[in-house]
Amino acid sequence: MNVSPALKSLACDHDHYAKTFNIFLKCSQEHECMVEFFDKELADILARIGNGKSSMNVLGVGSGPGEMDLHMLRKIQEKHPEVHIMNDVVDPSSDHIGKYKELVSKSQNLENVSFNWNQMSSQEYEQQMKEKNDNKKWDFIHMIQVLYYIQNLEETLTFFLKHLEQNGRMLLILISGNSGWASIDKKYGTCLPLHNDTCAVISSHFIKDIIQKMGIKCQHYDLPSVIDITTCFKDGSEEGSLLLDFVTQTLNFSKSAPPSLKAEIMKYLRGPECSTVKDEKIMFNNNSGAVVIEP
Repeated sequence: MNVSPALKSLACDHDHYAKTFNIFLKCSQEHECMVEFFDKELADILARIGNGKSSMNVLGVGSGPGEMDLHMLRKIQEKHPEVHIMNDVVDPSSDHIGKYKELVSKSQNLENVSFNWNQMSSQEYEQQMKEKNDNKKWDFIHMIQVLYYIQNLEETLTFFLKHLEQNGRMLLILISGNSGWASIDKKYGTCLPLHNDTCAVISSHFIKDIIQKMGIKCQHYDLPSVIDITTCFKDGSEEGSLLLDFVTQTLNFSKSAPPSLKAEIMKYLRGPECSTVKDEKIMFNNNSGAVVIEP
């Protein structure tokens, strides 16, 4: 079955994507599992960057509303308290950039951090750097749940690795190959707009294989989590409709999907391939994986 012309990728509408993403964060454990990884694993990795410099450059691609960025910046501050941090933020959503700025304005102890805001996509930022012949390098680059929207993965990874300091680190976080997302892609990847000019469903294990084939050292970490998708099955729920858009990565899925396809996918979403049912709540497998590159 081919993708219905009525189904559009969620990535086509940055503002609507931001709304669905906010609901996703509310209903998921994703940030909690990331914070645990940052505290237990990433902190020690970040302690090894910088080479004793008085300042460090950090780049966040697809930074979202900024909560995870600030947590990582705190870890750098803990490990390098005397260092000034220049933090470059790249995100195409005005809503995300606005929330990030608001979060910074309300946060304390950021006196040694400078922010450079770039409301644009990763590809636009990459192209801008190429046009300016910008040779800036970063000590730490992170791309969290963003590589799905990159058209040429190897070219983009090669570009940013070229701009990574000799002792720098790059962090990539994506869905796991054993997640509900991967199951949906395997079953319905040809029916939903999951692979097109704006996005593609790829896993952390897939990226790990690409990086290793490039001859670059990397380490993979599992980040288990779930999403409570119960509201997706409640008729008339605005939250459920937005969450369903995010889970299917489809713009206005409930209204635009052919009835037979919608019924089939809804059944699949609550099935054992994607979810578990506990205390009448449907918990979607949101497992992710973190890949840390150490060139």
